[in-house]
Amino acid sequence: MAKKKFTISGDIIRIVTLIIGAVISTSILAFSVLTIIDLNKGVIDKIPAYMFWMFVFLSIASIISFLKDRTKLNFIRAIVLLIVDIGIGITVLFADKNMYLFSICGGLYCISIIVSRIFRIIQKHDVRNIVINALIIAFALFMSIGMFTSFSKNDITSVIVVESLFIAIVSFIEVFITALAQLKLKVLFKIVVRTYSLEVIFGLLTIMVAFSLVFMYYEPNIETFGDALWYSFAIVTTIGFGDITAETLIGRILSVILGVYGLVVVAILTSIIVNFYNETGGKKDGQTLKDIKKEEEEK
Repeated sequence: MAKKKFTISGDIIRIVTLIIGAVISTSILAFSVLTIIDLNKGVIDKIPAYMFWMFVFLSIASIISFLKDRTKLNFIRAIVLLIVDIGIGITVLFADKNMYLFSICGGLYCISIIVSRIFRIIQKHDVRNIVINALIIAFALFMSIGMFTSFSKNDITSVIVVESLFIAIVSFIEVFITALAQLKLKVLFKIVVRTYSLEVIFGLLTIMVAFSLVFMYYEPNIETFGDALWYSFAIVTTIGFGDITAETLIGRILSVILGVYGLVVVAILTSIIVNFYNETGGKKDGQTLKDIKKEEEEK
């Protein structure tokens, strides 16, 4: 009997790549935050090392990005980012308190982000991808202006803060996108619409707004409509932060009603969506879910 050769499946590669990408993005975010915290404390000794590791992880992220999409265009993008990030990382490590080097590094990083996002728009033309990358490009231009303004005022601290803040925000966006990468929002929205769950959600929002108006009027602890909505959200989601509590009898009665209503709605929505998947996913005469998935794949 011939022995079966061990092969790494595409699913394993996908999962490993996802985990590594999430760890890298989180690490970049962590070093960015540490840089900003140390600057606020007036401690600058470790900042070059923090920024060096930021760009090391950014370099690795370029490689991971290419492994996810091994096309010629993405290869060019990954190589450009890899060279730029490694060069910036080494420069920052030896920059110490040299404002000119920090400013040049910040400007190069912004340029690399803009070029990278343009490549992504060229690769994928769907509306969500274009909007997200266009916003990041606009933000990169805005941050470039901020670094240039700080540079002209000879304020090295502001230059580093703006640069670190920009890297932190971009990394946070990457973490958020990674977390939602496999969540098909269009499919979920179509399911919600076709199963009349949208009406249930709208009814819940209407109740929350109506009750919030009453809470704002009767409850002494709730002074603004925003606080009332926050309190209603805490009740409906059963989180119960405890920062705002109902003291009046009317407020407590409405809180109980809203809490029970929220539990019922969550249970209904969960059962509707799950049953929709179970009942239409495998039946020959109920191809709604398959049709939705097919529509998304064709796009």
